[in-house]
Amino acid sequence: MSGDGRSASNGAMARTALWLSVFAFFVPLGIAAVVVGHVCEKRAEADGRDSDPMARAALWIGYLQLALVSVTAMIAWGLFHETAQGFQRDAVVQRFFRASDQMQPLDAESAQEEEETAASVIYQLVAIEDEMRRHREDGSYACQIEDLLENGAEGATDAGKRAFGMRVLRSAYMYRISRCNPQHGAMTEAAYVLTAVPRTPRMPENSMIFCADQTGSVRYVRGGTSLECLNNGQAFR
Repeated sequence: MSGDGRSASNGAMARTALWLSVFAFFVPLGIAAVVVGHVCEKRAEADGRDSDPMARAALWIGYLQLALVSVTAMIAWGLFHETAQGFQRDAVVQRFFRASDQMQPLDAESAQEEEETAASVIYQLVAIEDEMRRHREDGSYACQIEDLLENGAEGATDAGKRAFGMRVLRSAYMYRISRCNPQHGAMTEAAYVLTAVPRTPRMPENSMIFCADQTGSVRYVRGGTSLECLNNGQAFR
């Protein structure tokens, strides 16, 4: 190629590099502008000519815009990361995601684990009822699940009580005390009924329902209702 032809080609490349550099905030075009600009510089150096002003401008603009894009991206990432951490710390957001998780159906293995956990919780709640009655001057039972969770098992630390309370509140089962007659009277016996009913749709159909009363006996039925558990439930282990 003649000198004039090579010079014209180099000029065309320099103009191309300059146009590409204008749009360097699109990273692929910015990289292309820098590459084409450097090719123009190398060709001019090989021909013993001064570098093309448009090629130099393309390099300056390309590098500056790429640098600005990089800085902007880092700042945006930092803000996004900080915002995400803020959302993670936000109690309202955490409660929303926990509530969403609690509505997701469990697989068979997880549902079985929840059944075993519910049985364990029922036994612990029955034990707390007995302990509370022994230590109360009037010998009464608690009629609210919240009272049992606040009291906790005998000898339990505050952290242990909180952990047990969260275990009950986040369970795939709903725990309830009914038919509560806390004190022994002239015509009545002190009594309560404690039930654990699976939450739907989290637990599958035909999951165990647990029930217990002041006798300390824990029973269960599969499917059905808590009333069927009380009337016809089988002893749990």
